[in-house]
Amino acid sequence: MDILKTKIRLIIDNLPKLKEFLPNSFEEFQSNDLLRGASERYFQLVVDAIIDCNQILIETNNLEIGDTYFKTFGNLIGKSIFPDDLLQKLSFCVGTRNAIIHKYESIQIKREFEDMHKNIPLFVEYLKIISDKYL
Repeated sequence: MDILKTKIRLIIDNLPKLKEFLPNSFEEFQSNDLLRGASERYFQLVVDAIIDCNQILIETNNLEIGDTYFKTFGNLIGKSIFPDDLLQKLSFCVGTRNAIIHKYESIQIKREFEDMHKNIPLFVEYLKIISDKYL
């Protein structure tokens, strides 16, 4: 479980940085490449750490291993580790992460900005639950 603690600490380290660099206004997000780039990077780091936590929990609880990052959320539903509605909502952060990483042309900057803001409270809730149980 040391690796799980390490991944939780990555969330603890990077979530405040995401909050710090993600502008409140879309105009600033759109026009400031440095803030946008930093926000995207910290968003990706938080999502990657959450996915890693999910995979570790799936393995340690002998659950079905999913073949996609999205499924790491679905495979924890009904297992009483996290509220199911939280997992369902959080699962969509994978799409935003993928769009950022792979620079999908179809994602609109406005949607990316809104998705980042929408996910921050979900990340905070996830972090509180996993920290209380495993740190």
